[in-house]
Amino acid sequence: MLGPSGHIDSFSRDNLPSQSIWPELAMENFSYPEWLNAGVALTDAMVADGHGERTALVGANSSHTYSELATWTDRLAQVLIEDFGIVPGNRVLLRGANTPAMVACWLAVMKAGAVGVNTMPMLRASELATIVDKAEIVLALCDVRLRAEMDICAAASSHLSRVVSFDGEGGAKAELDQLASTKSGSFTAARTGRDDVALLGFTSGTTGVMKATMHFHRDLLIIADGYACEVLQIAPDDICIGTPPL
Repeated sequence: MLGPSGHIDSFSRDNLPSQSIWPELAMENFSYPEWLNAGVALTDAMVADGHGERTALVGANSSHTYSELATWTDRLAQVLIEDFGIVPGNRVLLRGANTPAMVACWLAVMKAGAVGVNTMPMLRASELATIVDKAEIVLALCDVRLRAEMDICAAASSHLSRVVSFDGEGGAKAELDQLASTKSGSFTAARTGRDDVALLGFTSGTTGVMKATMHFHRDLLIIADGYACEVLQIAPDDICIGTPPL
């Protein structure tokens, strides 16, 4: 039985497969409150637990503490809501390489209550168009270095109305970064349910048309609370690198 939803735009929940064909989910060892925002759990909650000055992200040109990441993502989430009119449940496409800026955008989308749609940097306009149309995406956040194919996609799309650049190299010179610099960072994250969709992960399409896998807010935390803790046995002082596209 699905818990309550905080989504104003109910697109994702409306398109979940029938629960009659779901696999059995072994949740006995994982308990999360009905109202849960994974973006908050991965930033603000870490600060509240005393980890604010610990390093959260290391990039090619910078590193960021949990406190810095919390404020950064709050400002980005403010932009999404105040400047672009994003409401909980809207889908936001993310296009960029594995950089701290990409991570910050991803977390901000969740804090705003929207649904992140991450895309591989190598995708071309026609492939992006399939994702945009299937997920009915109106806003894309794109690393300024990868704008060309994104702009081609947007020009031909009946859904995608705006593409906003961020500086993946950390220079903070792109439109999204400039807008975020004007925000207070005082932000209350959207109230989302643990069973609200937080992420649409599209398959590569090797077996046909790309398909979206749908992940709840609690699913993202189970990756950390289950696999990272129990299998990898990650400890606070460990440094991890991820090579697959975010």
